[in-house]
Amino acid sequence: MKITCDVIQDLMPSYIDGILSEDSKVLVEEHMGTCQECRKMLEIMKEEQGKEQNQMRSSAATLKKIRKKLIVRRVLTATVAVILTLIVAAAGYNHWYFNEKYMTLEDSGMYVKDNCLYSSNNLINRMKVQYTEDGKTEFVYAIDAPYAGTLELKGNDMLLQDFSKKTEELSPEDDSTPETVKEVYYMSEEAQKKSLELTELEAKGDLDAAEKIVDEMKQESKLIWAE
Repeated sequence: MKITCDVIQDLMPSYIDGILSEDSKVLVEEHMGTCQECRKMLEIMKEEQGKEQNQMRSSAATLKKIRKKLIVRRVLTATVAVILTLIVAAAGYNHWYFNEKYMTLEDSGMYVKDNCLYSSNNLINRMKVQYTEDGKTEFVYAIDAPYAGTLELKGNDMLLQDFSKKTEELSPEDDSTPETVKEVYYMSEEAQKKSLELTELEAKGDLDAAEKIVDEMKQESKLIWAE
């Protein structure tokens, strides 16, 4: 039985792909040996298949590059999101713990009555106290901050210090007063800025310079109690 060119050309794609049975492969190759037209057709098919394979490889390479870019972009997006989250968290932390606002004597609600220091406001976590090196002068002031909670005081006014209740402690944690204290000032905002310098001078032992700063702080602050 004579095999026609149409039959051989139908088998060519499978022949090129190498999936023909041995018998069919022999028929195609025998036909090619005698048919120039089919040999030419086979070359054309091989060229077309080569082009298709190159296009597929190129597409695969392009797809790989796109995937790589997407991965990089996702990583960058995630990194930026983490950084932004940290920035927001840091800003929130800074606002919560360091956004302290100085309160004037009037705003603090502090007042002295019957040899005691009271406040009409909730000054827990708000009241600040600083003693001079000789222990004779006490500076107090209040700050407001988000971490301090509500300023409103429910119930009776708050007892902050009992000046008649003396203690040998240099910095008592209760409402008593060091026995060395002779006067108490409500520290002004200007004096508050100098208080750090005062602490540094006292730490260095430069008592003359420290005394000068104390005098300046007294002049800028308000005397609220004296023995």
